[in-house]
Amino acid sequence: MPVWRRYLVKEPTGRLVELPSRLYDRADDGTAPIPDYAGRCVELVAAVLVGNQGATPTVTEVAFTKLYFDQSGFVDAAKRERMMRLMLESCADRRGRKPARRTGGDGNALAKRADAARSELMRDFEWAPAPAEVTAALFVLGPPASAAPLH
Repeated sequence: MPVWRRYLVKEPTGRLVELPSRLYDRADDGTAPIPDYAGRCVELVAAVLVGNQGATPTVTEVAFTKLYFDQSGFVDAAKRERMMRLMLESCADRRGRKPARRTGGDGNALAKRADAARSELMRDFEWAPAPAEVTAALFVLGPPASAAPLH
């Protein structure tokens, strides 16, 4: 079953514009920058669509997030690593419950650490769109006109 990725960037005017996955991938892997986004944090809609050949694709996942670009226009690797670290730390209270009880560790410390990580994630990487923004994104994400399946 073909799978497509689509990205939309919220412009300062509020309008959502397509960010071709090929451009995103190249900026993310360090092969080609996106100069228009250099040094910026953008609000990004990331979507996964699936569908059979000839059928209308279905949006199966949508995420609203903030994406940081470095001064050259590449996806900021340090920010990406920080986001991943915070995501892992945000699970500390879930990972550590049983071991903390067995070893006499402090489950409250794990919970505090996880809560702090979740707070940082929300503050620095979460885009909580208004309902109208969600509706607009879903409207734009309708059947992709020229999406290419992942291989």
